[in-house]
Amino acid sequence: MRGLGRVYRPRVRGRQTGVWWIDYSVRGERHRESSGTTTRSDAQRLLRQRIAEREVGKVVGRPDRVTFTEIREGLKRHYEREGNRSLRRAQQALHHLETFLGAKRRAIEITRHLVNSYIERRLEEGAARSTATYEVRILGAALSVAVEEGLLAVRPTFKLPAIRNSRTGFFEEGDFAALVVELPAHVRPVVRFLRMTGWRKSEVLCLTWDQVDWEGQVIRLSATQTKGGDARLFPFGLAPELKEILEEQFRVRDGLFVFHRQGARIKSFRRVWTRACRKAGLEGRLVHDLRRSAARDFRRQGVSEGEIMKLCGWKTRAMFDRYNIIDEADLAEAVAKRFKGQTTANKRQTMANIGTPTAPLSPLSSSPV
Repeated sequence: MRGLGRVYRPRVRGRQTGVWWIDYSVRGERHRESSGTTTRSDAQRLLRQRIAEREVGKVVGRPDRVTFTEIREGLKRHYEREGNRSLRRAQQALHHLETFLGAKRRAIEITRHLVNSYIERRLEEGAARSTATYEVRILGAALSVAVEEGLLAVRPTFKLPAIRNSRTGFFEEGDFAALVVELPAHVRPVVRFLRMTGWRKSEVLCLTWDQVDWEGQVIRLSATQTKGGDARLFPFGLAPELKEILEEQFRVRDGLFVFHRQGARIKSFRRVWTRACRKAGLEGRLVHDLRRSAARDFRRQGVSEGEIMKLCGWKTRAMFDRYNIIDEADLAEAVAKRFKGQTTANKRQTMANIGTPTAPLSPLSSSPV
């Protein structure tokens, strides 16, 4: 593309790369960056696009010099602007990534091959596949933000590891009762509320009284208070046990939060949960099992999956399916329903046979004549 720039494939260690790069100048300043594609025509198209974006100021800086530290800081700013409460978890993921990649690693050097090596390393270290997948997604989010801010031209795509550790734990009534007895008084209503609603722990611990509509008998969460970013409501007027928990908490209210300890918000109860599970013979059980158990109870009561997703806060069917809501008892019930008709027919046939017995042998003869 004479006069506008060029596309080329650089040589690395004596071998020509498969990915095309673009080289162009705008207002006397030269820019070079990877196109992220192995197709020449796509690289030429990006070249024209990049020149236009440079001229109007949509792309700034030097994409070929952007480092991991810069894209990490960009994601932090984005999370803070959006009020995303998972910033701390994302920073933990970025810390693992930085340990492997290095703070000064250039963004254009973060290739699919490098990311695959990172995943292999994390799995060797004992990290779960879901953890490695989450960390790579956070890396992708950071790169996307860098593209939005004009620091990068394109972002690479990565193949994520398959997740095989689907959640399977449930709380039966007896197990749950044994657990609640071992919990301290200020945590019991929290755990009971989680078991009834299927909400996430963070949503319950941050619940304030202004979200409880006593007149409408409904609890409301705004879009900024949910993980999925969708407003949610949970009617409690026809749920006596749930209403009883709210009324009891209102009688002992002390401050803004529905659930508190001496007026202060309960930030975590991991230690007391672990101790209570151990005493109840339920070691290894997760708080998240309460969410799964609530969804199963709703489904057993005939609530549609769409309504369960709205009440409990699943945004996609794929995430709902990952919770493996169906257990062995459900499968046994399904089999019973499937063969119920055949069983009834067999019984009728048996009774019919009993009703028309064959003539008995003569008592004077041991065999028929």
